[in-house]
Amino acid sequence: MTNIFKKFNEDFFSKCNRTIKWYDEQGVFRTTDGLVTITIDDVGTHNNYNGYWVEKINPRVGTIVKKFFRFSDHLTMVHRNERDKHSHVWLNNGTFEWYISKPKDTKEMTDVMFDWIDNFITLP
Repeated sequence: MTNIFKKFNEDFFSKCNRTIKWYDEQGVFRTTDGLVTITIDDVGTHNNYNGYWVEKINPRVGTIVKKFFRFSDHLTMVHRNERDKHSHVWLNNGTFEWYISKPKDTKEMTDVMFDWIDNFITLP
């Protein structure tokens, strides 16, 4: 089961220029002053994953800042029709897949996330 999340996250972030180490639902990358975690989450409905929590952590003081990035706010989705507008992934019979609608390109969301992250980090 854990490899399902890891593979989805690696694919979602495959076009970003950061090295993220994925552990199931959560990815981590180090900065010179701490680390950043990125965690896919099912906020609102169990097993309907609709975005990522991004958290900047300083080892001495803990969480510096945390923000939820919702797929519907940052992805251009290709909808099957106008009535079926969805923007989440779900666990379906042991697979992790987009529910009906799929994003045109996940890079548009990862760019927004890293633009926000860069406000709070010092890169090594």
